[in-house]
Amino acid sequence: MRKTVASVTGAVAAGLLLLGGGAPAAAGGFDPSLSKPEAWEYGGVYECSKDAHVGGRSYTKPSAVAFVVIRTGKTLFVSDLGDANEGDRTYTFDKRIGFVITCLFTDA
Repeated sequence: MRKTVASVTGAVAAGLLLLGGGAPAAAGGFDPSLSKPEAWEYGGVYECSKDAHVGGRSYTKPSAVAFVVIRTGKTLFVSDLGDANEGDRTYTFDKRIGFVITCLFTDA
């Protein structure tokens, strides 16, 4: 189990590096493939779903959620995997939230 968590953490960290840790996803704009929940499931390690009707400028991630992907404007924010199960976390942004992809850890 620890190897799975370590490799998954590495995959999420690699994803964060590609996204620039919340910076614009690409110099030419937003990559639409990243707006699909399956893009974040890492081969079944996570089960992700999308809420396109969030609105507002803040979002509270429940503690049971492994991580969230939040789009504001042309920017993606990916929450830290390490804050899962440490209590709810609220994220606030300068722009309105376009969508939130919520990912739960599976037993895969």
